[in-house]
Amino acid sequence: MRLRRAVAALWVSTVLYWPAQVLVAKAWPTPYSWRDDVISALGAATCTEYCSPDHALMNATFVAVGALTAAGAALLVPQTTGRDRAGWLLIAASGLATSAVGFLPLDVSSAAHNLAAQIHWALQVAGMIVLATGSVGRDRRARALAAACTAAAVIGGAAFLTPGTWGLGAGLSERIALDSLNVWTIGMGVLLLRGLRPVSPSR
Repeated sequence: MRLRRAVAALWVSTVLYWPAQVLVAKAWPTPYSWRDDVISALGAATCTEYCSPDHALMNATFVAVGALTAAGAALLVPQTTGRDRAGWLLIAASGLATSAVGFLPLDVSSAAHNLAAQIHWALQVAGMIVLATGSVGRDRRARALAAACTAAAVIGGAAFLTPGTWGLGAGLSERIALDSLNVWTIGMGVLLLRGLRPVSPSR
């Protein structure tokens, strides 16, 4: 029970990701478009294509959210084996990739930043699928959460990579692709507080 509470506290704390975006966006000298401007623009460190005065807060948020996600998953790795362990390792690695995004602002290290974001997306989607087919997936709530968030992430990712973004805009399609991953993390934290066992019953 103590382990579940510790992991839940780490993951539910990542909800601060959204208020941080709002605060940073409000500081923009020109209106920030939630539909058309990508999330990473909020962390732009120079006033070139984007000008984000509070970029340090956004980048610190990326680092913190990634660290909290990775730490929670890392606590579960030693308690699991096989498919479950692989799933939590994928989630932990995804969290580290999120933190890397914060250390590599879009306008400073564009290629590395985009690669880190893509790795984060791919690893967490893979982790959610692996976990949903393991011990965690025996809980119908966790299975439904994984299915919904995975579907949203894939649909949003496809829209983001398609010319025209299906009319959603780069910002909105990216948010569907990436924010759904954070919804899963927070949702899993809530489920842990509601009795979800993140490890096999024998543990």
